[in-house]
Amino acid sequence: MGFPRTHSIQALKATNNNLERALDWIFIHPEEEESDVLSDMADTEPNDNGFSNANSHSNSTMSPDREAAGPRVKDGPGRYELFAFISHMGASTMSGHYVCHIKKEGRWVIYNDHKVCLSERPPKDLGYIYFYHRLSSS
Repeated sequence: MGFPRTHSIQALKATNNNLERALDWIFIHPEEEESDVLSDMADTEPNDNGFSNANSHSNSTMSPDREAAGPRVKDGPGRYELFAFISHMGASTMSGHYVCHIKKEGRWVIYNDHKVCLSERPPKDLGYIYFYHRLSSS
């Protein structure tokens, strides 16, 4: 889920290897993660351009066309398409309900509690969670 390894191990030890309780522990104890990051930063020294020398060559610089993080793919730059999103219908989050819009065969479909039907104008700007898939590079 994107938590640092040391923080995850610490959470599992604190909760007797109970995964659900370990996740709760991580959210309740964010200061341990921050202290891990700070201690890692303290172990490295900045070079001339302000970046750490850890995991880099001392004479290298960051270039704008180079991604700082994320996996590199061999088939070109990543292009993504929205294929679903979850939105809320109602006056507030305390009333109403959540619905899902999914793009099927080029058309948007709304999945409601009691029915499934075409959605003429899906409210893409009102989504809470968006789902994308990567397009092929060809």
